[in-house]
Amino acid sequence: MSQYELLTSLLAIVVSLVSLVRTRKIAQEQLELERVTAELSKVQLKNLEEENKAKNLPKFNVTIQRLGKNSFFYITNTGQGTAYNLNLELVNCSENPLYDVEHKLPHPEMKPNSRVKLNAAFHIQSPLKYEAKLTWEDAEGNPVSENFWLTR
Repeated sequence: MSQYELLTSLLAIVVSLVSLVRTRKIAQEQLELERVTAELSKVQLKNLEEENKAKNLPKFNVTIQRLGKNSFFYITNTGQGTAYNLNLELVNCSENPLYDVEHKLPHPEMKPNSRVKLNAAFHIQSPLKYEAKLTWEDAEGNPVSENFWLTR
């Protein structure tokens, strides 16, 4: 074997080794990118599931409205889910202005875009604001509650 052939063979081996090292580094980077992509896909899937679950939850709004001489508490479900065994109580209220609540609550089922009207009687000494605690059960039977501050 001549020096020229030996030099060519050594050069070919060096080029092959460099190519092998670069290919290995690229393969490792590609595996890392695939791992990151898989983690990102899991996070996106989890977020989509949470969004879909949140879309099917009830969302409530409680207001006091006056029509003429009559006043009413309105409980409105503006969400896309149904609530069960809906109940309203006024927190730290010595004189409850609701006088028909025992006949209407607990409301057995509150579907989306529906509302409940409760009659109220206010007098001059009645507080101007109330804290209302709304409690209900979700579709799985889990108890949920939310507090609202209302002004008349």
